[in-house]
Amino acid sequence: MPQDRFKKETLLEDERGRNMAAVLRYGPYLFLSSSDGHRDIVTERVVPELDGQAVPQCNNAYGRQALRLQKAGYRGDDAIWIENFTSGQSWRLERMATWPDHFGEVGHAQAVSFGAQVKMAGVNMLTAVVQALTPDIEREVIVPQPARGRASRITRAGDFTYVIGVRGRTDPFTEAEAPEEVPEQLDAEHHNTYEWLRSHIETGGGSLDDFVRTDCALLRIGDAPHYRAGLKRRFGTKVPFAAYAVGTLLGGRGVMEVGGIAVNPGGTKEVAWLAEDPGEAQAVRANGLVFCSGASGLADERTGAVKQELYGDQLGQTKQAFRRLEAGLNRFDSSLDRVLRLDVFLDDIYFEDAFIEAAREFFGASPPTMNIVGVDLEHNAEVELTAIAGA
Repeated sequence: MPQDRFKKETLLEDERGRNMAAVLRYGPYLFLSSSDGHRDIVTERVVPELDGQAVPQCNNAYGRQALRLQKAGYRGDDAIWIENFTSGQSWRLERMATWPDHFGEVGHAQAVSFGAQVKMAGVNMLTAVVQALTPDIEREVIVPQPARGRASRITRAGDFTYVIGVRGRTDPFTEAEAPEEVPEQLDAEHHNTYEWLRSHIETGGGSLDDFVRTDCALLRIGDAPHYRAGLKRRFGTKVPFAAYAVGTLLGGRGVMEVGGIAVNPGGTKEVAWLAEDPGEAQAVRANGLVFCSGASGLADERTGAVKQELYGDQLGQTKQAFRRLEAGLNRFDSSLDRVLRLDVFLDDIYFEDAFIEAAREFFGASPPTMNIVGVDLEHNAEVELTAIAGA
């Protein structure tokens, strides 16, 4: 498709009147803001009686996303990328079993997934993040779901390939198991995780170099530098995709989960490297979209140096994170007003409302969709941002 005919369109305003879009369209791409399970789908009020009620909260969180798509003229079946941030992982299968009700018998089997256990506000148990595609975009499931109520492992749709979040408990090629509760576990799971990603994407004729963005949840945020160093070893000193890593309670016995999105085999992409570290991507442009790496609220926009004076300053870090993000967008002549999806990671999830209000300064009358999640951040930062924007 000619990229110049894509335009940013707000299809549905936020139900609570916050400064964000509920649904945005950009050509064939449909971006939705995150949806919480502890709010009633009709009134948008918090329901305290939903404390501990996982399945009803799933129906609220996923049901709201399906309803948003319906109001925008689409269907839940159009979802392609579903990310799940939860209060616990023990009810993962029960959670996914609700998918056919919201994303369709056919649609839910074509969507990929990513998830982790994170910091939640009040009685909330699920924050659901959904990206969708217009129904004219053909989807090809390369590695199918193992059972009903589960996600596809890899789906090619339009200009991109979507890959499920994977863990590294075993090597898919040798079936060797990673050791547990020893220092070697991190390196072993790092290797296995990317072997799983390689296994999936090579099944569709692609390669790890095709990725344009990866999402990483780490059990210990202190392992983030080690994780990045492992990527450089894996990719020959230069990591060719935008990336972020946040600290979460994964649930289970693993120490990381990684998923992402790639250009299709034979597709092209451009990488803008960080000035302070030419081995890491600051932003990637592919097929009319720009993908930005994590922008910390402590990082100087030009040098990446930690700004010590911003420690503990949530509003100050919010502004600095936007400056850092904007610097990445500018590498491909994009800008904050072209942001479509803003992923917001907060050390304090109760800073959410203040963050949204502070973001008004940067987006004005054309805000993006926002996905707001509570996690642990590197260097004890308060705010970190990533984004997908129009090129």
